[in-house]
Amino acid sequence: MENRPARILVIDDDRDLIELLSRILVREGFEVGGATTAEEALRLAATHGYQLALVDVMLPGMDGFALCRTLRHTPATSDMGILMLTARGDIADKIAGFEAGADDYLTKPFQPKELVYRIRSLLARRHPAPVPRPARSERGLVVAMFGSKGGVGKTTIATNLAVALRQHTRQRVALFDADLFFGDVGVHLNLPTVRTILDMIQSLDGADPEQAEQVLVPHPSGVRVLLSPFRPEEGELITPESIERILEFLRQHYDYIVVDCQPSYDDRMLRILESADEVLMVVTPEVGPLKNTSLFLDLAVRLGYSLDKINVALNRFNSNVGIGPEEIERTLQHEVAFRIISGGRPVVLSVNRGVPLVIEQPDHPFSVQIMRIADHYIQRALNGPSQAPSRSLRGRSAEAEG
Repeated sequence: MENRPARILVIDDDRDLIELLSRILVREGFEVGGATTAEEALRLAATHGYQLALVDVMLPGMDGFALCRTLRHTPATSDMGILMLTARGDIADKIAGFEAGADDYLTKPFQPKELVYRIRSLLARRHPAPVPRPARSERGLVVAMFGSKGGVGKTTIATNLAVALRQHTRQRVALFDADLFFGDVGVHLNLPTVRTILDMIQSLDGADPEQAEQVLVPHPSGVRVLLSPFRPEEGELITPESIERILEFLRQHYDYIVVDCQPSYDDRMLRILESADEVLMVVTPEVGPLKNTSLFLDLAVRLGYSLDKINVALNRFNSNVGIGPEEIERTLQHEVAFRIISGGRPVVLSVNRGVPLVIEQPDHPFSVQIMRIADHYIQRALNGPSQAPSRSLRGRSAEAEG
């Protein structure tokens, strides 16, 4: 019984579409049933143990929104995953779907690959597999993603890097959204904000590591995600001491921890940067980000951070805006360790769909470059962090002056 395929109920007034979806999903290993009316769907859902329903909005009689609300308020089906699959793509319809209780919303026409991905993602979120807890003698590697200005692509790189680390190692990877006011990791991975860092703090206060682990939201890739607060004002409730406790917990339970920091120098972010084994500083070939990155590197020297652990990643390096990598290195007095091509439309589409490009298009140049960054940190974890020669002229100058 434990290995029984997930059961999916397709609810649509178009029998041909039900048949088409059934063929697609059966090939993917699911069991599939169909219903052409809401009333038939309610009867089947209550008696056949479906884990997920694909619901069209435009049904005869009771429409999809009303059906969704009924499923949510019926004890036998309240825990069922619901994916609305409809031609109605207006933002008002999407909001109505989520307010009715849907977990996800996909418009027609759709790509079968994306549908299957969203189904697996939804099933993983609502019915996560138990997470093995092997005894760990080593502490996980913490990689802090930082950008001194918003809009440099930091979160896109962070989400793809976490997935790439998981794909390459099959080890335990956590992604911590530490943008405590406007974090977008959940959006990039199409994850609902059901549990957040505030739940983690409460669990750690209760000294229940098992419960704390369940706060992290599972992603189909195997990455587990600690989401930022749902409301911006809740970010003020999080103290530097709480951040330190969370990082220590994650180090003890995960092999790799990717932390997506907010672009600020408050005590919480400084605590992360100080504690991190590695810092990936994301910059774009623009005057503003370069100036702010130079100021950050100066601050790092003054605070006594090891510049050996700071790698500069030049995002959108092929933008042809008149500032090349060599000029950037002279300006920053720090080597550009990684050059990441502008992913253009495929990257934007992957973010909008909530599917990282390393999953959707692993051969895309952007994905290949992310994989190389992942390989770099895998080697650093194997060899010990910050063992490479200094990449910074600032670091050498500081040593000479000392």
